[in-house]
Amino acid sequence: MRRPVTADERLFGTDGIRGRVGTDPITPSFAYHLGRTLAAHALTPNALVYVGRDTRASSLELETYLAHGFVDGGAQVASLGVLPTPGISYCTKESPADFGIVITASHNPHEYNGFKLFGSDGAKLDDPVEHQIEQWLLNSDRKKPARDLEALDPDHRASDSYLKMLTASATQIGHNGLRIVVDCAHGATTTTAAQIFGHLCNDLHFIGNAPNGVNINKDVGSTSLSAVQRSVMELKADLGIAFDGDGDRVLFVDDHGDLVGGDQVLYLLAKRHLTSDASEDGVVGTIMSNHGLQIALDKIGIPFIRADVGDKNVYDELKSRQWRLGGEPSGHLIWRDIAETGDGILIGLCVIDVIHRERSSLRQLVASVSMLPQAERNVHSPKPHDSLQKTEVKELITQFRTLVASEGRLLVRASGTEPLIRVMVEHQVATTANEFADTLASSISAAI
Repeated sequence: MRRPVTADERLFGTDGIRGRVGTDPITPSFAYHLGRTLAAHALTPNALVYVGRDTRASSLELETYLAHGFVDGGAQVASLGVLPTPGISYCTKESPADFGIVITASHNPHEYNGFKLFGSDGAKLDDPVEHQIEQWLLNSDRKKPARDLEALDPDHRASDSYLKMLTASATQIGHNGLRIVVDCAHGATTTTAAQIFGHLCNDLHFIGNAPNGVNINKDVGSTSLSAVQRSVMELKADLGIAFDGDGDRVLFVDDHGDLVGGDQVLYLLAKRHLTSDASEDGVVGTIMSNHGLQIALDKIGIPFIRADVGDKNVYDELKSRQWRLGGEPSGHLIWRDIAETGDGILIGLCVIDVIHRERSSLRQLVASVSMLPQAERNVHSPKPHDSLQKTEVKELITQFRTLVASEGRLLVRASGTEPLIRVMVEHQVATTANEFADTLASSISAAI
């Protein structure tokens, strides 16, 4: 009889399975177990699986064990090598592959890694499917490979369809005279971005493009914008583009060195595309989206709704409403006209296309979005969900929500990818937002 998975045994967070390298479930042993279990329970005999990875030192070994687990379970495997996460999604959808998995921990530092899973349609798995996989993993014996394992040679033919699609998209935009800084976060976009953005302009400058296995996301990329901001100002560039480690997120920097975040990019794309056709599409944000985005969209007659945090929740809401555009402030944006998942390079191309066609700067194009000040704090907790159930913590949150409510918004949630409680205060006055966030975060930390 199969026993149910307890809350502490849950493997999937908001974006796949993730954790610290060397600790279950981020071990070669688990990777082999995952591949063999999926082959036995989720796939038909001889099903084709695409696997890929980012540039972390741990990714190749995890991919090797995962791939051989699939093979020993009766599946066929093709390695796409180092490729952005949306590339694995796209190739899985556009090929006979039955399944796709990426070895990555996205925006996290190199000490972390994980597994992102895609169905044959290139979309992330539904919650019930994830729960079923957890059941299979928990109730199956963990076997060891019966031989020494060798890494698979990348099948570049399998990844060509993604690169050809990106090249075609870039070519359609046409050449322009922009000076652009591209920050690849020492991650999976390093090679691909250099190939694609070269079709757009000659005045390109790359940073964060020398991965060594341990520098992914370190002081570069969308989680550390100071490097690209500094480069934009020093080079007097027109804009900066910053990806995260696996390339499914992108943030921008304007010619003044200021951040242009996911909310502002949603507005830019919505104004360009959703007001110029006869559709009744709206925009899906999340509970983290700035209220300033909603105000700006209201002014141009575009509906806006919020989903829970996580691009999968945004995608589900888009699909159910048959809308096309949505995303998160972090830069995880989905524009279903071009892809069914977040793709940093494609969104980058879309933004450049708008700048090119409107003959305006990025700063001018998003000037209509007046962002309310937000203050975000992280509180470390080994079990954030349990911590939020403590009576004292609940009372603190209720108390502060009342204090903030008249002129702002409070959000407290457990991270789905790290052992953290995330506190966000949105307020009309920046200093007040910071004071509330600091005090509440400290109080929660003391309470747990």
